[in-house]
Amino acid sequence: MTHFDAALAYDSLNKTRSAGSNVLRVFILADLLAFGAAGLISMALLDYAQHGAPVSVHAGISAGLCLAVMIWFRSKGHYRARHALANMVRPVLMACGLAFLAASTLQVSFEETRLTSATAGFWASVPVLILAMRWTARALLLAAGRWQEPVTLLTSAAIASDRARLIEHNTNHGLTVTRTLDLAGFEGLDDRTLSARLSRLTDRTLFLAPDERSQPVANRIVARLSAAGAAYFYQPAIGPAPTQNVDIIDYPPTEGFVFQISDSLNRPLARAAKRVLETLAAGAGLIVLSPLLVLIAVLVRRDGGPALYSQPRVGRDGKIFQCLKFRSMAVDADRRLGEILSADPVAACEWNTYQKLTRDPRITPVGRVLRKISADELPQLINVVRGEMSLVGPRPMTIDQQAAYGASLESYVRVRPGLTGMWQVNGRNATSFTERARLDDWYARNWSLWRDIVILVRTVREVLFPNGQ
Repeated sequence: MTHFDAALAYDSLNKTRSAGSNVLRVFILADLLAFGAAGLISMALLDYAQHGAPVSVHAGISAGLCLAVMIWFRSKGHYRARHALANMVRPVLMACGLAFLAASTLQVSFEETRLTSATAGFWASVPVLILAMRWTARALLLAAGRWQEPVTLLTSAAIASDRARLIEHNTNHGLTVTRTLDLAGFEGLDDRTLSARLSRLTDRTLFLAPDERSQPVANRIVARLSAAGAAYFYQPAIGPAPTQNVDIIDYPPTEGFVFQISDSLNRPLARAAKRVLETLAAGAGLIVLSPLLVLIAVLVRRDGGPALYSQPRVGRDGKIFQCLKFRSMAVDADRRLGEILSADPVAACEWNTYQKLTRDPRITPVGRVLRKISADELPQLINVVRGEMSLVGPRPMTIDQQAAYGASLESYVRVRPGLTGMWQVNGRNATSFTERARLDDWYARNWSLWRDIVILVRTVREVLFPNGQ
Protein backbone atom coordinates (compact mmCIF):
# COMPACT_ATOMS: atom_id res chain seq x y z
CA MET A 1 0.00 0.00 0.00
CA THR A 2 1.36 3.41 -0.97
CA HIS A 3 1.66 6.31 1.44
CA PHE A 4 -1.38 7.92 -0.17
CA ASP A 5 -3.43 4.73 0.10
CA ALA A 6 -2.52 4.45 3.78
CA ALA A 7 -3.61 8.02 4.47
CA LEU A 8 -6.79 7.45 2.53
CA ALA A 9 -7.57 4.28 4.45
CA TYR A 10 -6.95 5.82 7.86
CA ASP A 11 -8.91 9.04 7.31
CA SER A 12 -11.92 7.42 5.63
CA LEU A 13 -12.26 4.44 7.93
CA ASN A 14 -11.71 6.44 11.10
CA LYS A 15 -14.52 8.86 10.27
CA THR A 16 -16.92 6.26 8.88
CA ARG A 17 -16.57 3.79 11.73
CA SER A 18 -17.16 6.48 14.34
CA ALA A 19 -20.38 7.69 12.71
CA GLY A 20 -21.55 4.17 11.92
CA SER A 21 -21.10 2.85 15.47
CA ASN A 22 -23.15 5.68 16.96
CA VAL A 23 -26.04 5.06 14.58
CA LEU A 24 -25.75 1.32 15.19
CA ARG A 25 -26.20 1.81 18.93
CA VAL A 26 -29.23 4.07 18.46
CA PHE A 27 -31.12 1.64 16.22
CA ILE A 28 -30.28 -1.38 18.37
CA LEU A 29 -31.64 0.55 21.35
CA ALA A 30 -34.78 1.43 19.35
CA ASP A 31 -35.46 -2.25 18.63
CA LEU A 32 -34.80 -3.25 22.24
CA LEU A 33 -37.33 -0.66 23.41
CA ALA A 34 -39.83 -1.99 20.86
CA PHE A 35 -39.41 -5.55 22.12
CA GLY A 36 -39.75 -4.34 25.71
CA ALA A 37 -42.97 -2.46 24.96
CA ALA A 38 -44.36 -5.51 23.14
CA GLY A 39 -43.49 -7.61 26.18
CA LEU A 40 -45.54 -5.34 28.42
CA ILE A 41 -48.48 -5.64 26.04
CA SER A 42 -48.29 -9.43 26.00
CA MET A 43 -47.99 -9.62 29.79
CA ALA A 44 -51.11 -7.50 30.09
CA LEU A 45 -52.95 -10.23 28.19
CA LEU A 46 -51.90 -12.85 30.73
CA ASP A 47 -53.60 -13.64 34.02
CA TYR A 48 -50.65 -14.25 36.34
CA ALA A 49 -52.78 -15.82 39.03
CA GLN A 50 -54.25 -18.30 36.56
CA HIS A 51 -51.21 -19.16 34.49
CA GLY A 52 -48.35 -18.83 36.94
CA ALA A 53 -45.38 -20.82 35.62
CA PRO A 54 -46.22 -20.60 31.89
CA VAL A 55 -45.34 -16.93 32.04
CA SER A 56 -41.67 -17.86 32.36
CA VAL A 57 -42.03 -20.19 29.37
CA HIS A 58 -43.53 -17.37 27.30
CA ALA A 59 -40.82 -14.94 28.42
CA GLY A 60 -38.02 -17.40 27.66
CA ILE A 61 -39.29 -18.28 24.20
CA SER A 62 -39.94 -14.64 23.33
CA ALA A 63 -36.51 -13.50 24.55
CA GLY A 64 -34.72 -16.16 22.53
CA LEU A 65 -36.65 -15.37 19.37
CA CYS A 66 -36.14 -11.63 19.86
CA LEU A 67 -32.39 -12.21 20.00
CA ALA A 68 -32.58 -14.34 16.84
CA VAL A 69 -34.61 -11.66 15.04
CA MET A 70 -32.12 -8.93 16.00
CA ILE A 71 -29.19 -11.05 14.82
CA TRP A 72 -31.02 -11.56 11.52
CA PHE A 73 -31.73 -7.81 11.28
CA ARG A 74 -28.05 -7.08 11.80
CA SER A 75 -27.00 -9.60 9.15
CA LYS A 76 -29.36 -7.90 6.69
CA GLY A 77 -27.97 -4.45 7.43
CA HIS A 78 -31.02 -3.07 9.23
CA TYR A 79 -28.87 -1.16 11.69
CA ARG A 80 -27.03 0.80 9.04
CA ALA A 81 -27.88 4.47 8.81
CA ARG A 82 -28.74 4.69 5.14
CA HIS A 83 -31.87 2.58 4.76
CA ALA A 84 -35.32 3.94 3.87
CA LEU A 85 -37.96 3.00 6.44
CA ALA A 86 -40.31 1.85 3.66
CA ASN A 87 -37.75 -0.75 2.56
CA MET A 88 -37.74 -2.24 6.06
CA VAL A 89 -41.48 -2.91 6.32
CA ARG A 90 -41.60 -6.20 4.41
CA PRO A 91 -38.53 -7.83 6.02
CA VAL A 92 -39.70 -6.76 9.50
CA LEU A 93 -43.15 -8.25 8.89
CA MET A 94 -41.62 -11.43 7.47
CA ALA A 95 -39.20 -11.86 10.38
CA CYS A 96 -41.91 -11.29 12.98
CA GLY A 97 -44.30 -13.64 11.16
CA LEU A 98 -41.73 -16.43 11.14
CA ALA A 99 -40.92 -15.76 14.79
CA PHE A 100 -44.62 -16.05 15.67
CA LEU A 101 -44.84 -19.42 13.89
CA ALA A 102 -41.72 -20.60 15.74
CA ALA A 103 -43.10 -19.40 19.09
CA SER A 104 -46.43 -21.14 18.49
CA THR A 105 -44.67 -24.38 17.53
CA LEU A 106 -42.48 -24.29 20.65
CA GLN A 107 -45.47 -23.63 22.90
CA VAL A 108 -47.28 -26.62 21.43
CA SER A 109 -44.21 -28.76 22.10
CA PHE A 110 -44.22 -27.51 25.71
CA GLU A 111 -47.99 -28.12 25.85
CA GLU A 112 -48.55 -24.50 26.81
CA THR A 113 -51.32 -23.53 24.38
CA ARG A 114 -52.82 -21.26 27.07
CA LEU A 115 -50.28 -18.63 26.05
CA THR A 116 -51.62 -18.23 22.51
CA SER A 117 -53.22 -14.82 23.12
CA ALA A 118 -50.08 -13.42 24.73
CA THR A 119 -47.87 -14.74 21.93
CA ALA A 120 -50.17 -13.38 19.24
CA GLY A 121 -50.34 -10.01 20.99
CA PHE A 122 -46.57 -9.87 21.33
CA TRP A 123 -45.66 -10.65 17.71
CA ALA A 124 -48.54 -8.60 16.31
CA SER A 125 -47.34 -5.50 18.15
CA VAL A 126 -43.60 -6.01 17.55
CA PRO A 127 -43.46 -4.92 13.87
CA VAL A 128 -45.57 -1.82 14.53
CA LEU A 129 -43.43 -0.85 17.51
CA ILE A 130 -40.13 -1.56 15.71
CA LEU A 131 -41.04 0.67 12.77
CA ALA A 132 -42.37 3.37 15.10
CA MET A 133 -39.24 3.28 17.27
CA ARG A 134 -36.92 3.37 14.25
CA TRP A 135 -38.83 6.34 12.84
CA THR A 136 -38.56 8.08 16.21
CA ALA A 137 -34.84 7.30 16.43
CA ARG A 138 -34.25 8.76 12.98
CA ALA A 139 -36.29 11.85 13.87
CA LEU A 140 -34.18 12.36 17.00
CA LEU A 141 -30.97 11.93 14.99
CA LEU A 142 -32.27 14.50 12.50
CA ALA A 143 -33.10 16.95 15.27
CA ALA A 144 -29.65 16.47 16.77
CA GLY A 145 -27.97 16.94 13.39
CA ARG A 146 -26.51 13.42 13.50
CA TRP A 147 -28.50 11.89 10.64
CA GLN A 148 -27.16 14.15 7.90
CA GLU A 149 -23.87 13.17 6.31
CA PRO A 150 -21.97 15.55 4.00
CA VAL A 151 -20.70 13.89 0.83
CA THR A 152 -18.47 14.83 -2.09
CA LEU A 153 -20.22 13.91 -5.32
CA LEU A 154 -18.01 12.55 -8.11
CA THR A 155 -20.03 12.44 -11.31
CA SER A 156 -20.23 13.62 -14.89
CA ALA A 157 -20.89 17.31 -15.48
CA ALA A 158 -23.79 16.40 -17.77
CA ILE A 159 -25.79 14.77 -14.97
CA ALA A 160 -24.35 16.54 -11.91
CA SER A 161 -27.34 18.75 -11.09
CA ASP A 162 -29.87 15.91 -11.43
CA ARG A 163 -27.76 13.52 -9.35
CA ALA A 164 -27.21 16.09 -6.58
CA ARG A 165 -30.90 16.96 -6.44
CA LEU A 166 -32.01 13.33 -6.26
CA ILE A 167 -29.49 12.55 -3.52
CA GLU A 168 -30.64 15.43 -1.35
CA HIS A 169 -34.33 14.90 -2.11
CA ASN A 170 -34.14 11.40 -0.62
CA THR A 171 -34.19 12.47 3.03
CA ASN A 172 -34.32 8.80 4.12
CA HIS A 173 -30.60 8.54 3.42
CA GLY A 174 -29.72 11.87 5.04
CA LEU A 175 -26.98 12.73 2.55
CA THR A 176 -26.05 16.34 1.79
CA VAL A 177 -23.95 17.16 -1.26
CA THR A 178 -21.44 19.80 -0.15
CA ARG A 179 -19.04 19.51 -3.08
CA THR A 180 -19.31 18.25 -6.66
CA LEU A 181 -16.36 17.20 -8.83
CA ASP A 182 -16.35 16.19 -12.50
CA LEU A 183 -15.00 12.68 -13.06
CA ALA A 184 -13.41 13.96 -16.27
CA GLY A 185 -10.80 15.64 -14.07
CA PHE A 186 -9.59 12.21 -12.88
CA GLU A 187 -9.10 10.72 -16.34
CA GLY A 188 -5.57 9.95 -17.52
CA LEU A 189 -4.02 9.99 -14.01
CA ASP A 190 -1.62 7.23 -13.00
CA ASP A 191 -2.44 5.21 -9.87
CA ARG A 192 -0.13 7.18 -7.58
CA THR A 193 -1.50 10.56 -8.69
CA LEU A 194 -5.07 9.26 -8.53
CA SER A 195 -4.56 8.06 -4.95
CA ALA A 196 -3.04 11.41 -4.04
CA ARG A 197 -6.07 13.25 -5.44
CA LEU A 198 -8.45 10.98 -3.55
CA SER A 199 -6.54 11.31 -0.28
CA ARG A 200 -7.23 15.05 -0.32
CA LEU A 201 -10.98 14.37 -0.45
CA THR A 202 -11.32 12.26 2.68
CA ASP A 203 -12.74 15.08 4.79
CA ARG A 204 -16.11 13.93 3.42
CA THR A 205 -17.47 10.57 2.31
CA LEU A 206 -17.30 10.12 -1.45
CA PHE A 207 -20.40 9.43 -3.54
CA LEU A 208 -19.58 8.08 -7.02
CA ALA A 209 -22.36 8.42 -9.61
CA PRO A 210 -20.87 8.04 -13.10
CA ASP A 211 -22.72 7.95 -16.38
CA GLU A 212 -21.85 5.47 -19.14
CA ARG A 213 -19.04 7.67 -20.49
CA SER A 214 -17.33 8.19 -17.14
CA GLN A 215 -17.80 4.61 -15.89
CA PRO A 216 -14.21 3.52 -16.76
CA VAL A 217 -12.57 6.20 -14.60
CA ALA A 218 -15.10 5.47 -11.85
CA ASN A 219 -13.99 1.83 -11.93
CA ARG A 220 -10.40 2.93 -11.31
CA ILE A 221 -11.48 5.13 -8.41
CA VAL A 222 -13.47 2.26 -6.90
CA ALA A 223 -10.38 0.05 -7.15
CA ARG A 224 -8.22 2.62 -5.32
CA LEU A 225 -10.83 3.23 -2.61
CA SER A 226 -11.36 -0.50 -2.08
CA ALA A 227 -7.62 -1.12 -1.90
CA ALA A 228 -7.43 1.53 0.81
CA GLY A 229 -10.34 0.03 2.75
CA ALA A 230 -12.30 3.27 2.46
CA ALA A 231 -16.07 3.56 2.87
CA TYR A 232 -17.96 5.26 0.07
CA PHE A 233 -21.28 5.38 -1.78
CA TYR A 234 -21.42 4.04 -5.32
CA GLN A 235 -24.16 4.33 -7.94
CA PRO A 236 -22.75 2.61 -11.04
CA ALA A 237 -24.05 3.31 -14.52
CA ILE A 238 -25.81 0.08 -15.41
CA GLY A 239 -27.80 1.52 -18.29
CA PRO A 240 -31.42 0.48 -18.70
CA ALA A 241 -31.11 -2.81 -16.81
CA PRO A 242 -33.70 -3.25 -14.03
CA THR A 243 -32.53 -2.99 -10.44
CA GLN A 244 -35.53 -4.79 -8.91
CA ASN A 245 -36.50 -8.46 -9.37
CA VAL A 246 -32.79 -9.21 -9.67
CA ASP A 247 -31.09 -12.30 -8.23
CA ILE A 248 -27.36 -12.97 -8.00
CA ILE A 249 -26.70 -16.49 -9.27
CA ASP A 250 -23.77 -18.72 -8.34
CA TYR A 251 -20.60 -17.70 -10.14
CA PRO A 252 -16.88 -17.59 -9.28
CA PRO A 253 -16.54 -14.51 -6.99
CA THR A 254 -13.34 -13.42 -8.69
CA GLU A 255 -15.15 -13.18 -12.03
CA GLY A 256 -17.64 -10.56 -10.83
CA PHE A 257 -21.41 -10.81 -10.58
CA VAL A 258 -24.01 -12.47 -12.79
CA PHE A 259 -27.54 -11.18 -12.39
CA GLN A 260 -30.67 -13.09 -13.28
CA ILE A 261 -33.31 -10.50 -14.19
CA SER A 262 -37.05 -11.13 -14.40
CA ASP A 263 -39.69 -8.76 -15.75
CA SER A 264 -42.50 -8.17 -13.26
CA LEU A 265 -44.70 -6.79 -16.05
CA ASN A 266 -44.82 -10.31 -17.50
CA ARG A 267 -46.68 -11.62 -14.44
CA PRO A 268 -50.38 -11.55 -15.45
CA LEU A 269 -51.67 -12.21 -11.93
CA ALA A 270 -49.77 -9.25 -10.44
CA ARG A 271 -50.92 -6.93 -13.23
CA ALA A 272 -54.52 -8.11 -12.84
CA ALA A 273 -54.32 -7.49 -9.09
CA LYS A 274 -53.03 -3.96 -9.73
CA ARG A 275 -55.88 -3.26 -12.16
CA VAL A 276 -58.62 -4.58 -9.84
CA LEU A 277 -57.30 -2.83 -6.73
CA GLU A 278 -56.82 0.50 -8.51
CA THR A 279 -60.28 0.37 -10.10
CA LEU A 280 -61.90 -0.31 -6.73
CA ALA A 281 -59.84 2.41 -5.05
CA ALA A 282 -60.59 4.97 -7.78
CA GLY A 283 -64.31 4.17 -7.69
CA ALA A 284 -64.39 4.51 -3.92
CA GLY A 285 -62.44 7.75 -4.18
CA LEU A 286 -64.95 9.25 -6.61
CA ILE A 287 -67.82 8.40 -4.25
CA VAL A 288 -66.12 9.68 -1.09
CA LEU A 289 -64.78 12.84 -2.74
CA SER A 290 -67.94 13.66 -4.72
CA PRO A 291 -68.93 16.64 -2.50
CA LEU A 292 -65.42 18.10 -2.85
CA LEU A 293 -65.43 17.51 -6.61
CA VAL A 294 -68.75 19.36 -6.98
CA LEU A 295 -67.44 22.29 -4.89
CA ILE A 296 -64.26 22.56 -6.97
CA ALA A 297 -66.28 22.44 -10.19
CA VAL A 298 -68.46 25.33 -9.01
CA LEU A 299 -65.41 27.43 -8.05
CA VAL A 300 -63.65 26.76 -11.37
CA ARG A 301 -66.72 27.74 -13.40
CA ARG A 302 -66.93 31.16 -11.75
CA ASP A 303 -64.85 32.73 -14.55
CA GLY A 304 -67.34 31.55 -17.16
CA GLY A 305 -65.29 28.66 -18.56
CA PRO A 306 -65.85 24.90 -18.26
CA ALA A 307 -64.98 23.06 -15.05
CA LEU A 308 -63.12 20.24 -16.77
CA TYR A 309 -60.28 20.37 -19.25
CA SER A 310 -59.34 17.41 -21.40
CA GLN A 311 -56.23 16.95 -23.48
CA PRO A 312 -55.08 14.08 -25.71
CA ARG A 313 -52.42 12.02 -23.95
CA VAL A 314 -50.48 8.90 -24.86
CA GLY A 315 -51.56 5.79 -22.98
CA ARG A 316 -50.64 2.14 -22.82
CA ASP A 317 -49.59 0.61 -26.16
CA GLY A 318 -49.43 4.12 -27.60
CA LYS A 319 -53.21 4.57 -27.60
CA ILE A 320 -54.46 8.16 -27.35
CA PHE A 321 -57.01 9.04 -24.66
CA GLN A 322 -58.55 12.20 -23.26
CA CYS A 323 -56.89 12.98 -19.91
CA LEU A 324 -59.25 14.85 -17.57
CA LYS A 325 -58.31 17.65 -15.18
CA PHE A 326 -60.03 20.50 -13.43
CA ARG A 327 -59.30 23.55 -15.55
CA SER A 328 -56.61 25.54 -13.74
CA MET A 329 -55.77 27.97 -16.56
CA ALA A 330 -57.51 30.68 -18.50
CA VAL A 331 -59.83 29.51 -21.27
CA ASP A 332 -57.41 30.67 -24.00
CA ALA A 333 -54.33 29.15 -22.32
CA ASP A 334 -53.16 27.15 -25.35
CA ARG A 335 -53.17 30.22 -27.60
CA ARG A 336 -51.39 32.37 -25.02
CA LEU A 337 -48.57 29.85 -24.53
CA GLY A 338 -47.08 30.57 -27.95
CA GLU A 339 -47.19 34.30 -27.29
CA ILE A 340 -45.47 33.91 -23.90
CA LEU A 341 -42.66 31.71 -25.23
CA SER A 342 -41.97 33.94 -28.22
CA ALA A 343 -41.87 37.08 -26.07
CA ASP A 344 -39.80 35.66 -23.18
CA PRO A 345 -36.59 33.68 -24.00
CA VAL A 346 -36.15 32.69 -20.34
CA ALA A 347 -39.65 31.22 -20.26
CA ALA A 348 -38.97 29.43 -23.55
CA CYS A 349 -35.80 27.89 -22.12
CA GLU A 350 -37.65 26.77 -18.98
CA TRP A 351 -40.43 25.24 -21.07
CA ASN A 352 -37.95 23.32 -23.23
CA THR A 353 -36.27 21.92 -20.10
CA TYR A 354 -39.23 21.16 -17.84
CA GLN A 355 -42.25 21.31 -20.20
CA LYS A 356 -43.88 23.71 -17.72
CA LEU A 357 -43.43 27.23 -16.35
CA THR A 358 -42.74 28.06 -12.69
CA ARG A 359 -44.62 31.36 -12.89
CA ASP A 360 -47.22 30.67 -15.53
CA PRO A 361 -49.41 33.78 -16.07
CA ARG A 362 -52.14 31.61 -17.59
CA ILE A 363 -52.99 29.98 -14.24
CA THR A 364 -56.15 31.29 -12.56
CA PRO A 365 -56.27 32.11 -8.80
CA VAL A 366 -58.42 29.04 -8.13
CA GLY A 367 -56.18 26.95 -10.36
CA ARG A 368 -53.10 28.01 -8.42
CA VAL A 369 -54.60 26.63 -5.20
CA LEU A 370 -55.72 23.43 -6.91
CA ARG A 371 -52.25 22.84 -8.35
CA LYS A 372 -50.57 23.46 -5.02
CA ILE A 373 -52.48 20.57 -3.45
CA SER A 374 -52.68 18.54 -6.71
CA ALA A 375 -56.50 18.67 -6.57
CA ASP A 376 -56.68 19.65 -10.25
CA GLU A 377 -55.86 16.04 -11.15
CA LEU A 378 -58.68 14.42 -9.15
CA PRO A 379 -60.91 13.97 -12.26
CA GLN A 380 -58.29 11.52 -13.51
CA LEU A 381 -59.90 9.03 -11.13
CA ILE A 382 -62.48 8.75 -13.92
CA ASN A 383 -59.67 7.85 -16.33
CA VAL A 384 -58.55 5.16 -13.88
CA VAL A 385 -62.04 3.64 -13.69
CA ARG A 386 -62.24 3.69 -17.51
CA GLY A 387 -59.00 1.73 -17.72
CA GLU A 388 -57.09 4.53 -19.45
CA MET A 389 -54.86 5.33 -16.48
CA SER A 390 -53.56 3.84 -13.22
CA LEU A 391 -53.26 5.36 -9.79
CA VAL A 392 -49.49 4.90 -10.10
CA GLY A 393 -47.55 5.05 -13.34
CA PRO A 394 -45.58 7.37 -15.64
CA ARG A 395 -46.69 10.96 -16.02
CA PRO A 396 -49.23 11.12 -18.92
CA MET A 397 -47.32 12.53 -21.89
CA THR A 398 -48.73 14.74 -24.60
CA ILE A 399 -48.55 13.61 -28.21
CA ASP A 400 -45.78 16.06 -29.11
CA GLN A 401 -43.61 14.86 -26.19
CA GLN A 402 -43.12 11.36 -27.62
CA ALA A 403 -40.01 12.30 -29.58
CA ALA A 404 -38.42 13.88 -26.48
CA TYR A 405 -38.76 10.58 -24.58
CA GLY A 406 -36.35 8.86 -26.96
CA ALA A 407 -35.61 5.23 -26.12
CA SER A 408 -37.62 5.54 -22.88
CA LEU A 409 -40.82 5.64 -24.94
CA GLU A 410 -40.70 1.84 -25.32
CA SER A 411 -40.92 1.41 -21.56
CA TYR A 412 -43.55 4.14 -21.19
CA VAL A 413 -46.09 2.49 -23.51
CA ARG A 414 -45.83 -0.84 -21.64
CA VAL A 415 -47.81 0.54 -18.70
CA ARG A 416 -50.77 2.83 -18.13
CA PRO A 417 -49.87 6.41 -17.19
CA GLY A 418 -50.64 7.28 -13.59
CA LEU A 419 -52.15 9.92 -11.34
CA THR A 420 -48.86 9.84 -9.48
CA GLY A 421 -45.51 8.19 -10.01
CA MET A 422 -41.75 8.34 -9.65
CA TRP A 423 -41.60 11.81 -11.20
CA GLN A 424 -44.02 13.28 -8.67
CA VAL A 425 -42.17 11.94 -5.61
CA ASN A 426 -38.64 12.74 -6.82
CA GLY A 427 -38.47 16.48 -7.09
CA ARG A 428 -41.71 17.14 -8.92
CA ASN A 429 -41.50 20.65 -10.45
CA ALA A 430 -37.70 20.74 -10.12
CA THR A 431 -37.28 17.62 -12.27
CA SER A 432 -36.05 18.20 -15.82
CA PHE A 433 -37.94 16.53 -18.66
CA THR A 434 -34.95 14.29 -19.38
CA GLU A 435 -34.86 13.14 -15.75
CA ARG A 436 -38.62 12.65 -15.79
CA ALA A 437 -38.28 10.33 -18.81
CA ARG A 438 -35.52 8.41 -17.00
CA LEU A 439 -37.67 8.00 -13.87
CA ASP A 440 -40.65 6.81 -15.91
CA ASP A 441 -38.39 4.35 -17.72
CA TRP A 442 -37.06 3.07 -14.37
CA TYR A 443 -40.59 2.62 -13.01
CA ALA A 444 -41.69 0.52 -15.99
CA ARG A 445 -38.59 -1.69 -15.75
CA ASN A 446 -38.85 -2.15 -11.97
CA TRP A 447 -42.59 -2.18 -11.35
CA SER A 448 -44.07 -4.01 -8.36
CA LEU A 449 -47.27 -3.74 -6.33
CA TRP A 450 -45.25 -2.95 -3.22
CA ARG A 451 -43.49 -0.07 -4.97
CA ASP A 452 -46.87 1.32 -6.02
CA ILE A 453 -47.94 1.35 -2.37
CA VAL A 454 -44.72 3.14 -1.36
CA ILE A 455 -45.21 5.74 -4.12
CA LEU A 456 -48.81 6.39 -3.00
CA VAL A 457 -47.65 6.94 0.59
CA ARG A 458 -44.84 9.23 -0.55
CA THR A 459 -47.30 11.17 -2.73
CA VAL A 460 -49.44 11.95 0.31
CA ARG A 461 -46.30 13.15 2.09
CA GLU A 462 -45.29 15.32 -0.87
CA VAL A 463 -48.73 16.97 -0.97
CA LEU A 464 -48.88 17.57 2.78
CA PHE A 465 -45.21 18.50 3.18
CA PRO A 466 -43.93 19.91 -0.13
CA ASN A 467 -40.21 20.53 -0.65
CA GLY A 468 -39.33 18.19 2.22
CA GLN A 469 -40.77 20.48 4.89
